[in-house]
Amino acid sequence: MTIMETKDAISGKEGALFLTIGGRSLEFAEITKFESKIEFTKADVKRVGARMDGSKIVGAKGTGNMTVYYHRPEIRAMALEYLKTGKSPIFDAMVVNDDVSSDAGKQTTLVKNIVPDGMLIALLDGESDDVLKEEVTFTWDDFDLLNQFIALN
Repeated sequence: MTIMETKDAISGKEGALFLTIGGRSLEFAEITKFESKIEFTKADVKRVGARMDGSKIVGAKGTGNMTVYYHRPEIRAMALEYLKTGKSPIFDAMVVNDDVSSDAGKQTTLVKNIVPDGMLIALLDGESDDVLKEEVTFTWDDFDLLNQFIALN
């Protein structure tokens, strides 16, 4: 039986996030969390002679969320631009996982055509003992793997 080396577990703190907004690539060092996933749309497949229904993937939807410290102006600027001009807020995210202590190496994922579900416009919280953060939930419709982790044996 093969046992994974503990050093090969990928640290969630090692990496970077770059957002491309309006043609500008911005490193978002203010990120505390970024997550995107694909949800498959499935149809039931009923078959003669089978006692259980099967499933077939017939589509997909990309969803996600990110948490950033509240001071990034680009988030509110996209909302204001939509309100004033009708131009929809849309951007891409390049997520780099790069834990140099792991033999799995680096993975770079490009999540494309991110459309936020909404945007935080103003925030005060006199009861909080924490710094101000905002969470942005979103959908997306394409992704690419620019490089992938190395499969470890």
